[in-house]
Amino acid sequence: MNKPRVYIIVLNYKRRDDTLECLGSLFRMDYPNYKVLVVDNASSDGTADAVREAYPDAEALENETNLMYAGGNNEGIKLALARGAEWILLLNNDTVVDSRLLPEMLKAADMRPDAGVIGPTIYYYSSKGRARETIWYAGGIVKLWMGLTAHRGIREEDTGRYGRIEETDYVTGCAMLISRACFEKVGLLDTSYGMYAEDVDFSLRARRAGFGLVFAPGGRVWHKISMSTGGEFSLRKIRLKIKSNLRLFARFAKPWHWLTMPFFVTARGATFFTRKLLIPGKRP
Repeated sequence: MNKPRVYIIVLNYKRRDDTLECLGSLFRMDYPNYKVLVVDNASSDGTADAVREAYPDAEALENETNLMYAGGNNEGIKLALARGAEWILLLNNDTVVDSRLLPEMLKAADMRPDAGVIGPTIYYYSSKGRARETIWYAGGIVKLWMGLTAHRGIREEDTGRYGRIEETDYVTGCAMLISRACFEKVGLLDTSYGMYAEDVDFSLRARRAGFGLVFAPGGRVWHKISMSTGGEFSLRKIRLKIKSNLRLFARFAKPWHWLTMPFFVTARGATFFTRKLLIPGKRP
């Protein structure tokens, strides 16, 4: 396997300690050719200075305002491309990574020359170290006629069921490795979403442009889940996701999808809130 130049972009907004833990795992990776770039969205917690002090091999880019997920990452992407990056890994700062993350993901690129976007297995951080860890992402599912974007395998114990390098419907923005060629043809992340669905949008645009979307199970990441929006099932996260998904479906759904979409979206919403009422505190 060749060793292409990889830039890892870690976006931060007022989560200094999470970012430092993430960087600690990144600098233990078994890969010789990568650069870490922390993009700080105008935090007030001293993240940029803490990064420079603790990890002098990392670079910190400070934005003057909070540019949100897409805008903040785009600043890092433009810098990485200008410096010759062959691949760019967009990585949430509330994660830790396995030492073999990049070799395993790039193995998938070698097997799939058409790959433009690659995603690893992502586990719940709270399950790290268990005999069978709990999956958060093992591939993405998009069914526009159902108004559905979802993670395959979510909340399942990892029994090896999702163990093949294979095509997927989308790659989550929590950890998405994107080729230079893909960015050059598809463009940057769409800032009109605000937060959520940018990853699905980029994945669908990449597929339209002829790039493969690939799940690389050997790459492993542990995710603390939605730390910047109050948790996995916070009302703020739900509201933001609904707003962004409506924009996504308006862009990509066919006219006939809107005939079936309302039924499935309503049914899922009713099921969600019924389970929350009947079983308080239980994850749906």
